[in-house]
Amino acid sequence: MKKLICLLLAMVMVLSLVACGSNDTGKTPANDNKEPVASDNNNEQTAEKIVVWTLANDLKQFAEKYKEDTGREVEVVVFDSADYATKIMQTLGAQSKDLDIFVGEPQMLPNFFEAGFAADLSKLESDVAEKLVGYTYQAGQDVDGTLRAVSYQACPGSVIYRRDLAIEVFGTDDPAAIGEKFATFNAIAETAAELDAAGYKIFGDTGALRWFSTNSNPWVNENNEIIVDQDRLDYFDAAVELYQKNYVAHASEWSAPWYSSMAGPLPVLTPDTNVWDLTGDGLAEDIANGAETTQVFSYVMPSWGALIIRDNAADNKGKFGICSGASSFFGGGTFLAVNEFSDKKDAAIDFIEYCTLNNDTAQWWLETSNGDVVSNKEVLAANADYQNESFGNQNTYGFYLEEMENIDYSLITGYDDACKEAFGAAIVSVQKGETTKEEALKEFYTVVTTQFPELVIPADAPIN
Repeated sequence: MKKLICLLLAMVMVLSLVACGSNDTGKTPANDNKEPVASDNNNEQTAEKIVVWTLANDLKQFAEKYKEDTGREVEVVVFDSADYATKIMQTLGAQSKDLDIFVGEPQMLPNFFEAGFAADLSKLESDVAEKLVGYTYQAGQDVDGTLRAVSYQACPGSVIYRRDLAIEVFGTDDPAAIGEKFATFNAIAETAAELDAAGYKIFGDTGALRWFSTNSNPWVNENNEIIVDQDRLDYFDAAVELYQKNYVAHASEWSAPWYSSMAGPLPVLTPDTNVWDLTGDGLAEDIANGAETTQVFSYVMPSWGALIIRDNAADNKGKFGICSGASSFFGGGTFLAVNEFSDKKDAAIDFIEYCTLNNDTAQWWLETSNGDVVSNKEVLAANADYQNESFGNQNTYGFYLEEMENIDYSLITGYDDACKEAFGAAIVSVQKGETTKEEALKEFYTVVTTQFPELVIPADAPIN
């Protein structure tokens, strides 16, 4: 129970919403592989209204579409992300029947599974294993391999870069060629130096590198050892170098300068700039008054981040491309689980099947969301001719489908968020000159082992 509470607290700290765009990027081709809506198998439960608790508004649209196609009603209740995990733990901890379906992001699911809140969805398993992206199938299983959650959405990651700046600096905007420049942390540091020499910054800030921190090894191995391998040391060194040499724009993610950088030049900022006090209007005024400027070359985010960039690019819309980075990764995603205590399990499973395994529904969502990536492999493959106007007419669905095949879910552990947070804090302390690298790594191990006493520091840890 102590471990569960610790994991829940860590989860609440890092919970992030999956962002969905709204601008038109063009229609995807119709999918000729038609499937019937899931039948009710003569079970009267499917005629009853079900209640869904969720984190975002997407499922309201699914519910409207479901009622239109089946006549069955679904009530969707949307919660603020900061309150959601606690609300689920309290409500289902009391074995409430007030909801029939609840959602979770991947880092939340193990806690819900361990608590016994998610019903067995094994009746869907063969279809899920065959039709949906592999990592989403694995994320929906509990420690015993029982399927308990299914996602209509996949959130593979990429490097999102400026094609126009790539041609200017590197002579090409080809995704494969630019991907080589992000293939390792050492390559990223070299690419950052090239961009800086041309007057550009590789990232908004060094937080972009964190997405690649699970590369060759899990954060915690089967012996409960905390692993800081050479890749993570290279990540550490690259983050420090990019910061101290001002190869990044010092525009923190989610700040006004970070958003503004997607549309054009930024005033040159320093590490001491309080970006949270800046506004888009103020930045524009500084530029108009002749401030020295720079531009951000790239961003590292899951696929929902590409929608954020698209919707904030203004006149730069169409000038971006996507490519691979130092490792394949994912972040976020909406997984649907059935309340173990619900009296309407069959009806709830019918809705989940409709949202996740029905090809027509997946095709509808690709078009309705204008760019969200579905977990349905057949539908992604059916859109092989899709050209995304916001990303240089690149076939983004084809890219993401291939990228998801490279995600190694075996590297994911329940300790990842805590390790990443502590490692990031260690990096920041060295970036700012507050500690040495060795002191920072020692503090990292102390923080993690204090939070999780069952973890151990291996004999070959990179500290004396």
